[in-house]
Amino acid sequence: RGGRSSTNAKTVTIFGATGKMGRYLVNNLGQLGTQMIIPHRCDPVTAQYLKVSSDLGQQHHVYTPDFNDEEQLMECVKYSDVVVNLTGTDRIKLHQSWEDANVTLTHRIARACKKMDVPCFIHMSHINADIDSPSQFLKTKALSEEVVLHELPDAAIIVRASDCYHARDRFTHYLARINSVAKLFEKGRTPLYKKGMDTYKTPVYGPDVFRGITNIISMNDSERERLYQFVGPRTYSLHELLTSITDITFRQYRPVVGRYNFLWNRYLLRSEPYIRHQMISDNVVLGLPGLEDVGIIPTHFEDKALFWLRSYRIFWQVWDPVDGQKTNIYGNVMGTGEAM
Repeated sequence: RGGRSSTNAKTVTIFGATGKMGRYLVNNLGQLGTQMIIPHRCDPVTAQYLKVSSDLGQQHHVYTPDFNDEEQLMECVKYSDVVVNLTGTDRIKLHQSWEDANVTLTHRIARACKKMDVPCFIHMSHINADIDSPSQFLKTKALSEEVVLHELPDAAIIVRASDCYHARDRFTHYLARINSVAKLFEKGRTPLYKKGMDTYKTPVYGPDVFRGITNIISMNDSERERLYQFVGPRTYSLHELLTSITDITFRQYRPVVGRYNFLWNRYLLRSEPYIRHQMISDNVVLGLPGLEDVGIIPTHFEDKALFWLRSYRIFWQVWDPVDGQKTNIYGNVMGTGEAM
C-alpha cells in the first residue's frame, strides 16, 4: 500500500464523480496513488474540491459539456484500465427524462468502452432494481443493467447497493424530515405507509460501498465476481428505523396512517421518494458476494448517523446536555428548553 504520493500503475475513469457520493471513491483511489480521469459537465470550479484527494498530476478533469458526443466519451476511456459509472438520478428534472438520465447515458458510456476495449466496467445499480417496479428510478436502473450487460457481457461488473446513508444522502434526511416537519403541538405525528410495519430496509454506509468498489478495482480480473450485493449488517423495519432516527434527533415519534393522511400531508403524496423509501422493501438475495467478500466490515447505522442527524434537533438541543439528560421540550410551556 503506497499513499497519495505513490502510484499503483492503474488508470481509472469515473463518470459521476462530482455527485453526492463520488467524492468517497475519488478519495479512496487517491490514497492508493491511482491516476484518475474525471469527466464532468458542471462548472470546473465546482469540481476543484476533488483535487485535494490526490497528489499533483494524478487527477485529470475533462470538461465534457455534451455527453451525447460519443467521440468525447471514447477519449475519456481510451487509456483506462477500469471505468466506473456512477451516473444517474433519483429526481427528475425539466431538461431530461428518467430514461435519459439512467439508461441512455449509461448506454453511451458502455458503447464507448466497448469500442475502446476497456477491460473492466463497474456499474453502480440498486438492490431493488426491477423492470416491473412502480418506482421510475428502480425501473430505469434495471434497464441500465440490461444495456450494460448487452454491450459488455465479459467486462461488466454490476454493484447493487441498498439505500446508502451518509452526510449528504436523500434517505435518512427524507425520513428525518417527515418527522421533524410536525409542529410541537402535533406530538410527533409521522405519517408512514402502513405505520412502517410492512417495509423492511437494509441500509448501508456510503463510504463502505466505495471502499468495497476500491477493493474490486485493486483485484486481479480473475478474482472479481460479475455481480455484487452491498447491504448493511442489519435489517430494519421502517418503524424501527424511524425510532432510531428520533432517538438521535430528540423528537417525539408517533406513526399515523388513515384515510385523509394521504390527502392532506404533502409528504404522503405518492411521489418518487415516497414509493421508493416507504413502499418498497429491500430484496436481499442470499448467496451473492457482499462487503465481507471484498474485505469490508459493514458499519452499523447507529454508529454514524449522529454526525448529520443531530442537525434536526430543536435549536437548544443541538449538543447533548452535560448531564446526559434530555430536556422535555414538549412539556415546557415557556419554550426555554429548561426542564420543568
